[in-house]
Amino acid sequence: MPRIIENTVTGTFLKRVQETPDLVGFQHKTGKNWAQVTFKQFHDQCKLVSLGLSELGVKPGETAAIMSNTCFEWALCDMAILGASAITVPIYASNSAGEAAFILNHSEARVVFVEDEKQLEKIIEKRGTLPKLLKVVVMKTASAGSISYQGTNDFFITIDILKSIGLARSEKDPDGFRQRLISARKDDVLTICYTSGTTGVPKGAMVTHDNMMSVLEDAGAALGPSLVIDGEIMLTFLPFSHILGKVEEMGTYAYGWRECYAQNLGSIMMDIAEVRPTMLFAVPRIFEKAYTRINALANSGPPLKRKLFAWAVKTGKSHLFPVRPGIIQKLFSGVLYALARNIVLDKIKNKFGGNVKYAICGGAPFAREIGEFFRVAGILVLEGYGLTETCAPVSFNGPDSVRFGSVGKPLADVRIRIAEDGEICIKSRKVFKGYFKMPAETADVLVDGWLQTGDIGHLSKDGYLHITDRKKDIIITSGGKNIAPQKIENLAKPFTLINHLVVHGDKRHFLTALVTLDKEETLKFAKLNQIAFNEYQELANSVKLRESIQKAVDQINAQLATFESIKKFTILPNEFSVETGELTPSLKIKRNVVTKKFQTELDGLYNT
Repeated sequence: MPRIIENTVTGTFLKRVQETPDLVGFQHKTGKNWAQVTFKQFHDQCKLVSLGLSELGVKPGETAAIMSNTCFEWALCDMAILGASAITVPIYASNSAGEAAFILNHSEARVVFVEDEKQLEKIIEKRGTLPKLLKVVVMKTASAGSISYQGTNDFFITIDILKSIGLARSEKDPDGFRQRLISARKDDVLTICYTSGTTGVPKGAMVTHDNMMSVLEDAGAALGPSLVIDGEIMLTFLPFSHILGKVEEMGTYAYGWRECYAQNLGSIMMDIAEVRPTMLFAVPRIFEKAYTRINALANSGPPLKRKLFAWAVKTGKSHLFPVRPGIIQKLFSGVLYALARNIVLDKIKNKFGGNVKYAICGGAPFAREIGEFFRVAGILVLEGYGLTETCAPVSFNGPDSVRFGSVGKPLADVRIRIAEDGEICIKSRKVFKGYFKMPAETADVLVDGWLQTGDIGHLSKDGYLHITDRKKDIIITSGGKNIAPQKIENLAKPFTLINHLVVHGDKRHFLTALVTLDKEETLKFAKLNQIAFNEYQELANSVKLRESIQKAVDQINAQLATFESIKKFTILPNEFSVETGELTPSLKIKRNVVTKKFQTELDGLYNT
């Protein structure tokens, strides 16, 4: 059957249930087995939760939050919230109690769904500061451990209790869920997504039903006939709190793909082997890590294995990305590439289940070399560009028109204008409604209907969009040179020892960098080079390790203008993480936090 595109997400969901009630739309691990849930079964569970919310006092137009890792229950409670004519407010599971309390208060959430005891404890810690919150609902009761649930009059209840409340309400309100689903209008707010806040206070971006439906319609069209309606299988692990994850979540209603939820981030490769997905949604960091592991494994083998791996990759690149393409050369290189795939490269694809046609990727810069590597291995990474404020993609590399190093061509209806200072400005149905309760901030970014993205970039002559950097991140040296740090940092991604490289140099006379190490690769390096140490952190001071990083920096500098080159660097003893504050939940660098936290180290690079 054709895709289902209605005016609203809820209308699309209802049509999906009517058209394919017995199609499996969801799959999640229970014990050792994968449980399958049809769209009709999903609908019936949503109905009970949704009616329970209405009975608790959640009114149309109010907000309800979800604080959880991505899981089946997340999707269930999300549609239940929409079925109460309420608005979903996602909160990252990695957010602190204080961050969660800020979002709950600012969004005026009436109910919050939490994944388990760990998330519940954050809410209990801030209970006295949450005057608008009626109830906390724990989604995974088996994980709740020592918590004792005493009934519906308490501050928190289980989702099973909420379903029982909904079941009782269904007797007096049997058609309420359906009526509220069909009552949604396209300009209604679907979700308020709080920006992860690389700087400043988080802002709640109001994304409408129309924003989401526009993205689903046009992104699906960009994928073309390679997207099999009602036939694709996903391994789902992106946070649904991230706008790209939200698009993946809602896409199942339009395109009927099966969402198979990864158990956790640590189980992704094991889950991929079991699920054997045909498509993936991911952020670049997933592929960067995989690239590092694959290359490290290949290079740790005997000389013959290393040479064979290097030959296979080189052969694939020569065939797929020829410098001087010709018919005879193409035929000959095709034979060699087929041999390389059979001997080496198909093993890489098989690590991803063997069936992945392509992976949709966005949210951060993606290194061209890594994209080409996975293309050679038979996995096409389709990079796009968008923001929370555009409901994810506004440009996209389609399967038949990929240009690595770009973020593709604008989707249908998207108009892109490059301002005099290089800022990308966008006008489209996909552009959000504004920031919740922040009119001044909304006016700053929406000017005459054009979204000022804060990103610097350019359009090629044939219409491909290229991103240079964030406008606020541009470094202006004391000599007046404008430098895009992400361009330089992206060049470090293929080096397996380097986890992050952060360039610094604003108002300085040359560039420096902070380097963090990939722990697993660093330990292998130490063992191989017989470096003695007591604590892992001591390795940051290793002479041999520094020499290796210096070689990497030299190779990076060789690709840059003199004024862009890194003159000095320091190796930090620990990796950056969300927990220690240097990364956002979507794994982007909080540049201002890093600069402030390591100011002493940076100053030292200029004082020696």
